[in-house]
Amino acid sequence: MIITSHSHRNMENFFTHTQNWINGEIAEGIAVSAFGIITVIAGIFLLNMDKVPAARTLFLPLVICGAAYTAIGASLYFSNRDREEKYAVEYHKDGHAFLEKEKQRVEGFQYMYTISKAVATVFFLLTIVIFWLTTSPQWQAAGIGLTLFGLAGLVVDFFSQHRAQQYYDALQKALNG
Repeated sequence: MIITSHSHRNMENFFTHTQNWINGEIAEGIAVSAFGIITVIAGIFLLNMDKVPAARTLFLPLVICGAAYTAIGASLYFSNRDREEKYAVEYHKDGHAFLEKEKQRVEGFQYMYTISKAVATVFFLLTIVIFWLTTSPQWQAAGIGLTLFGLAGLVVDFFSQHRAQQYYDALQKALNG
């Protein structure tokens, strides 16, 4: 009876972890979007630098990178904004089924962290090759754009992976406890 009571208490307290996960995703979405918007603004600013022609070549790489991150951040924000209410209903309907479903969901996206590290590595290597093989400002600007995109992806995944591991650990504890 004590084990059941303790297990029930763990189940009741668990949803705080889900709320923290969702709030972290929303905050990350806002931060990623802000980074994207700032990057676009920087690209526009550099376009107007007539006295530094090479700076103008950064316009397109920065706008593309910034637009991509603005879209990614907005997607994170909007996809998670309404999740809390939906998840609360699912959790209170059948807490154990919710925990199992969340465990599978978190396990299901872990491969993406490896992919983002591989993509960042390729982008960094391409940038190095570009800078060694050409002095073209357009190509070097493209390399800077690739590096910025790869670095921003690593920063985003740094926080996401840490938060995902905390959530997964809490799921494991709740399911086993």
